[in-house]
Amino acid sequence: MIDELRKLYIRFNYTDENGFIFNAPTLNKGEHISIGFDNKRKEFNVHFTDDSIKELGAKRRTFIFVISAFRFFLFLKRFEVFYNQSILNLVFSSKTNFGKLKKHKLIINTFMTSDEAEEKLIHKRKKGKHWKFRENFDFDNILENYKYIEESDLSNNSFYYAYKFKKNNLSVQGIIFKIENLNSIYFIPIKKWNRFMRQMAIAMYNYFNTYPTEETLPFRQLMYERLKHPYLNDEVGKE
Repeated sequence: MIDELRKLYIRFNYTDENGFIFNAPTLNKGEHISIGFDNKRKEFNVHFTDDSIKELGAKRRTFIFVISAFRFFLFLKRFEVFYNQSILNLVFSSKTNFGKLKKHKLIINTFMTSDEAEEKLIHKRKKGKHWKFRENFDFDNILENYKYIEESDLSNNSFYYAYKFKKNNLSVQGIIFKIENLNSIYFIPIKKWNRFMRQMAIAMYNYFNTYPTEETLPFRQLMYERLKHPYLNDEVGKE
């Protein structure tokens, strides 16, 4: 698993002329996904690239989502209001106190809250545009920082994944938020968080399916197969 982690990377590039592109590997060997905004074509797109194809002029990219700049930013503006209100309701309905967290013997990892964590774990190249796990990072150092929660471990304006030991394995229990301005702690159980993320995905799917185009069809079909929810519109499967 450690060797696989070392192969992971993310790349980000931006120029005023071309726009931005974000690249990351997928679970398929020799393939990466790209999310970008093309300033020349004035469009947002998502595509997969087969890195095993080396021939000049050969088709390496498979586009699953293409949308004009106008429609993309219109979607962001409309979805932002819905998302912000939903996430606030989710967090504020999950207020708790440190005593309850400690009572349930939750475990967090404090390594990622360390100021030195990023330097120890991530190697940045090309002026910070290429991130990759360091070849020599000490995986044991990460494991050693899993510990039962103490109030002093919770930094202000931060979040943590909370775990429990179950059958000699760490099992994710939820997400802990600490917000300084509110002087409060919030705990969102993992099932509640997963339900929220699913609702956001369904809302996104329904939006794009309300305004269907041929360029977004592969993406909508992919989301439909992943979600298959009674609230979804079956028409996408008939296109």
